[in-house]
Amino acid sequence: MEMSRLTILFERAMDKTITPEEHDELLAYFADPKNKKLTEKLFASAWKRFNPDHPVFTQEQGSAMLARLSETIQTEERSSAGTRFWPVLWYRAAVAASILLVVSVASYFIFFKVPDDSDGMTLAQAVTQAGIAPGNDRAVITLGDGRTITLDESGVGLLAEEAGIHINKLAEGEISYESSSKSATEIEAVTYNTIQIPKGGQYRLVLPDGTKVHLNSASTLRYPTRFTGMSREVELTGEAYFEVTQRLSENGGPTTAPSKIPFIVKTASQQVEVLGTVFNINAYHEQQTKTTLVEGSVRVVTNTAEAVRLQPGEVATCTAGQTGLVVEKADLDGDLAWHNGYFIFNDENIRSIMERVARWYDVEVAYVGKMDDKRFGGIFQRSKSITQLLENFRTTGLVDFKITERRITVMAK
Repeated sequence: MEMSRLTILFERAMDKTITPEEHDELLAYFADPKNKKLTEKLFASAWKRFNPDHPVFTQEQGSAMLARLSETIQTEERSSAGTRFWPVLWYRAAVAASILLVVSVASYFIFFKVPDDSDGMTLAQAVTQAGIAPGNDRAVITLGDGRTITLDESGVGLLAEEAGIHINKLAEGEISYESSSKSATEIEAVTYNTIQIPKGGQYRLVLPDGTKVHLNSASTLRYPTRFTGMSREVELTGEAYFEVTQRLSENGGPTTAPSKIPFIVKTASQQVEVLGTVFNINAYHEQQTKTTLVEGSVRVVTNTAEAVRLQPGEVATCTAGQTGLVVEKADLDGDLAWHNGYFIFNDENIRSIMERVARWYDVEVAYVGKMDDKRFGGIFQRSKSITQLLENFRTTGLVDFKITERRITVMAK
């Protein structure tokens, strides 16, 4: 994940949200020769986005900063007398000079004035008027008896008790399940809860067996309030990141070792069977489901009984109308970007991009003109205003946008 970390730190430096500790970490990455190619690629991308017709610094200001930079490096060189670090010092000088460009580029994108739309408002004004904001922790739980709990409006502590199980909201915002003080004979029959994440939301919960789940926007998970029997089954629609805990059966005797109880995630087109592992499932569409394995091992089974076992770093894709599961090397950075708080686009079509954007910012999207050749790449923090993302797309000259209430119209240029 080292390359992804470098990219993230670079983007934070560009938007000036990088901390002093992260700044030092970024310089360390730059100074490592094995990161040279990616570093050059990042700077090249920044340069392509930089518009010299809108300079942030005057030539005099830029010269002054470079002079101060050179003086600082020479001072460091003299302080390390007797030690030869010429390649590193030269590289740091190049990096530091490039950071001036990065800051310039970042400032350019932050302060660049976008043209007015047909209603006489800038994108920023239209976004503000429509009340479009990044997603946050939002979810509704439906209990077995039909009661609903809006989690983002609930305080920390006990939310409900059902079938001998306490449902708690932790200080971190997670939902957890734990047995009450009732004895096993007093615990009622198993009931099922359903957590629904709306557009513009996400949520984390800890299942009764200790498994951690992070749910993305427009997702639903159905699960029991306690797991019994020889399997742990949940049902997913949408996207979720799972950290599954191992669990042993309780019927092992002196001559029979306890067996491991599998954890099974069912979607519309397949089921994933695991024992204890970390993985992501994207099942927004019945036409295609992707399972990306981060750690451990999983077995993916389609509704037609085709099965494969994944190794860490692999992704299995099940596509409706096609025979078999396609297994290939996963783009872990891209597949897990949402879980880490980012959008990552890799030469991706604008329709695919806006589908994800629409879920996170809770907007509708319409298109005018041909979009097949409109492809973009980049990394963007999900916590940022949608204005910055749309402005960056707009500056390419490939598309324009019009915002009417919560409807974004993408127009080909």
